[in-house]
Amino acid sequence: MGAVTVGVDIGQRRDPTAIAVVEQEERRDSEIHHMVRHLRRLPLGSPYPAVAERVAAVVRGVHAATSGEAPTLYVDATGVGTPIVDVLRAASVGDLAQLVAVYFTHGDRRKVERGEVKLGKAWLVSRMQALLQSGLLHLPRTAEAETLGKELLDYEIRVTEDANDRYGAFRVGAHDDLVTALGLATQEDRGGGEAATSYVDPYGWGDFDSGNRFWPSW
Repeated sequence: MGAVTVGVDIGQRRDPTAIAVVEQEERRDSEIHHMVRHLRRLPLGSPYPAVAERVAAVVRGVHAATSGEAPTLYVDATGVGTPIVDVLRAASVGDLAQLVAVYFTHGDRRKVERGEVKLGKAWLVSRMQALLQSGLLHLPRTAEAETLGKELLDYEIRVTEDANDRYGAFRVGAHDDLVTALGLATQEDRGGGEAATSYVDPYGWGDFDSGNRFWPSW
């Protein structure tokens, strides 16, 4: 099994939290393909303690599904995301995953320093475009994946009066949380595992257990 990464875009008042789980699969000529195994959007307005609990449940589920392999967990810590990162650390999620806080910036650079990532939205968008156009990103046939496709169609690049670039879904009622979560989960080619000799279309790992029940799909 290849490396597994989890991307979490922390929602705010108008945007839901989204979670993406991606397994990387090495194929011929050492190509790294990104297979989306889990894609979920939490209900709008979910309280942050519930968001942290949900993320922790996903990490535990991934840990179990991968026979104890620790995934890399990228959490959007920009703005309101910082408290979520603190709660996850306090809950010892770092014992089951490599927890990395990501701060979005302007520009087209990705910089890693002191265990954190400074990530330009332009870099993230270019990275996803390259993966999609190269056939290296594979989505399951689910309602969430269809929603993601609509988000990609709504995604825009705008330049403000002070010459700063802005990336996102600006149309009224549109969201870009699934795009951002998937971008976080696919920002690196980690590879790992043996090269695949046969290829299977992506499948979902389904929902991950949280306590004594499974979280519903939404």
